[in-house]
Amino acid sequence: MCCFLVPGAEAAALSIASLALHHCQGERAVFFRDHINRLSRLLWGGSLLLALEHIWHGEIMFAPPFITAMQSPEDTEVMIAEMSTSGVAMAVLVTLAYLVFALVRSHVAGRTGSAAGVQE
Repeated sequence: MCCFLVPGAEAAALSIASLALHHCQGERAVFFRDHINRLSRLLWGGSLLLALEHIWHGEIMFAPPFITAMQSPEDTEVMIAEMSTSGVAMAVLVTLAYLVFALVRSHVAGRTGSAAGVQE
């Protein structure tokens, strides 16, 4: 129903953190900003695709209350349960997958001796 809101909220928080790091100078700030930007793009993309899927299935409307699960208290409880299970699980899984990618990329960069790592 609204599981895409949790990764979307994480992406929004990361985007704000990236903007805060934009004003910081230094190699470490650039390093963290790049990683934060990559992870936030993954989360924004996944959230957008999930939102489109929910629109396709009629779970999101373009009139108030916008989310069909908010029409009754019983449905709202189910929506919150889905957000706390599926939404959190998706956000954690994407974050962990990105961390594994970043570690592997760092390891490959260390073995090849290049500063940039894998060719993009």
